[in-house]
Amino acid sequence: MISRIHGKLIRITDQFALIENGGVSYEVMLPSGLAERLKDSGKVGETISLDTIYYIEAGEKRSNFYPKLVGFTDPVDREFFSLFTQVQGVGVRRALKSLIIPIKEIATAIETKDAGKLSTLPGVGGRLAEKIIAELHGKTAKFALSKVDEPLAKDRSHERTSFEDDALEILMQLQYNRLEAQKMIESALNLNKEIDSAEELISFIFKSEMKAMPIKKRA
Repeated sequence: MISRIHGKLIRITDQFALIENGGVSYEVMLPSGLAERLKDSGKVGETISLDTIYYIEAGEKRSNFYPKLVGFTDPVDREFFSLFTQVQGVGVRRALKSLIIPIKEIATAIETKDAGKLSTLPGVGGRLAEKIIAELHGKTAKFALSKVDEPLAKDRSHERTSFEDDALEILMQLQYNRLEAQKMIESALNLNKEIDSAEELISFIFKSEMKAMPIKKRA
């Protein structure tokens, strides 16, 4: 298990950091808020340390599995994230998107059984909020005492993400006009809010287009 990585920050995007250690470059997924703060800090090219969570992610067809790393600059954030993702139905990908308010506020909502507050988090509806409270109540009090006011994730509900721009460019290269491409992207994201990369978005649009095609009858 890889619980910490130390090396040179080669690249930082909205979703991951590329860290070089001993001639090997590791792609470490990051919560979007943390990624933005690292970008703004100007640490590219410098040596940094990240506390990490190592997990195995299933591929689209559940037949392939890929090792992944999620990184944090604060071990307390790592501990809370690890606890939060133990709730069935949350998962790493959903947690990376949902933690748009400070951890102390999420922990306070859990300890005070405020399901309404939790249900406002992206990807967390009323049923999952109740489940989070049922499984984590009594386990998050120390996180509610945190003095950190910065959320791990950035609220992107009102802005177009970089991967949407990438998908838009791909579709326009395939001779779709901008309006057509934007409608296809919007439709796909409304149907599947878990999409978080241009590759997934294009794949989902392709499958949707295939389903919409009329089935040819045999002669």
